[in-house]
Amino acid sequence: MQAQKKPYLSHILIGLCLVWTSANLLSWSHWPVKMRSDNLLLTFNSMMDHMLHGRFDVDPYCVQKEGFLRNGRVYAYWGIFPAFLRLPLLVFKNGLHLDITRLSCVLAACCTFLVNYGTFLFLRTYCGFQKKWLENSLFLVLAFSGVQICFLQATLYQEVCLWAITFGSLFVYWAVRACLKPEDTHKALIWMALAAGLALLTRVTMGIALYAALALFLGGILYRQGLKTRLLAPIMASLGVVGVFVAITAFVNYERWGNPLTFANYNLYIYNADFPDRLVRTEQYGLFNIKRIPLGLLYFFLPVWAFLRADGEMVLQDEYQRLIDAVELPPSSFFLTDGFLLFLSFYCVKSLLRTQANNGPDKLMVGANIIGLSTAPLLMLMAISMNFRYRAEFYPLFLFMAFMGAVALDQSRDVKIKTKHISIILVILSVIFSHIILVLYKMGELGPAYNFVLSGVSNYYKTRFGFR
Repeated sequence: MQAQKKPYLSHILIGLCLVWTSANLLSWSHWPVKMRSDNLLLTFNSMMDHMLHGRFDVDPYCVQKEGFLRNGRVYAYWGIFPAFLRLPLLVFKNGLHLDITRLSCVLAACCTFLVNYGTFLFLRTYCGFQKKWLENSLFLVLAFSGVQICFLQATLYQEVCLWAITFGSLFVYWAVRACLKPEDTHKALIWMALAAGLALLTRVTMGIALYAALALFLGGILYRQGLKTRLLAPIMASLGVVGVFVAITAFVNYERWGNPLTFANYNLYIYNADFPDRLVRTEQYGLFNIKRIPLGLLYFFLPVWAFLRADGEMVLQDEYQRLIDAVELPPSSFFLTDGFLLFLSFYCVKSLLRTQANNGPDKLMVGANIIGLSTAPLLMLMAISMNFRYRAEFYPLFLFMAFMGAVALDQSRDVKIKTKHISIILVILSVIFSHIILVLYKMGELGPAYNFVLSGVSNYYKTRFGFR
């Protein structure tokens, strides 16, 4: 009887998570699909319509100031994958006027959870989770915190990030399987290549990170095993898959910008008319600059920038405004929303640094994935804008390290009782703060925070909630 109750309970929890995810994304809206005629949310509809006619521009009245004006046509910089999700709309009359942004976000968030849950199930099969509190803690943070909760905002910007997270999670699933179960490497290479390619067509920074991780992983395989006959077919197949997506991306870039290596030309950005200082800043420091890393670390991990100094200006405001276009609300920290994932990541690093021999995963292969997946977070730390949704780029790295750390922690024989207590506290904090940040994100406004918090961030949110 006990064996029958566990799957039943698991199904209830999965259903609860998916319902909760969907409810969050569908909240504050009457329908997940709406008919519109003139809206930014129809940009991918317009992109699909134009691609069907062999063009890669979009209608100016859709993309509005988020477009790039080149040779009399307006282009968007977002990847083309979300546009293909609009293909089914063609079967409806005036289907390309249907706004499915919210529905797409729901699907992406649910897919992300199901992929991460698949990784969780694989770990449960692989190591059995001798420490049941660890198993329960890992499920709760995957279902009700961080990556599954913080980004549940239905906007065009968020749709891209949510699907990028989905493909990043799919990559992590197969990377974990390949590291823990080497006999699955052949299948994993194909799926990792597919995930990387789809990410490249969705959000380039995520795609670059997955491509880097795959390249290093392949390098590790060749170093360990050489080019054996049985590996030749999957390696060539994976290279073929990534090559196809690179070719598609290069073609789209060429059609948009006249250069296959250009993903966006910010000299052509229509929004520059409202923010003329951005062109100067881009010229001086570029889109990515190592000088921004300290400010990026504060933004993502220790948001002291959100507080006001005695003179009424924000902490480090001069430095942020000198180097960065926009620092976006809400203030948040991975230590609060994802403390347990970071705690497990610590055990992953600890296991890699052990000098004694062990029978665990190949450290070289694990390290290759970690280094590759670190590419996207590093780019975000150096980016010219620091927006809340850019936290999405960190999650494939956090998830991979947390999954590997969970295995290391579960197999460790010298775990103290305080480790369990710390874990439970971190899980509770992650769930609570993830929902708090989600509410603040939904209630806040996009754009540079300096324009909104002149009287303090707390007063700003009091006003947004109608308390003043």
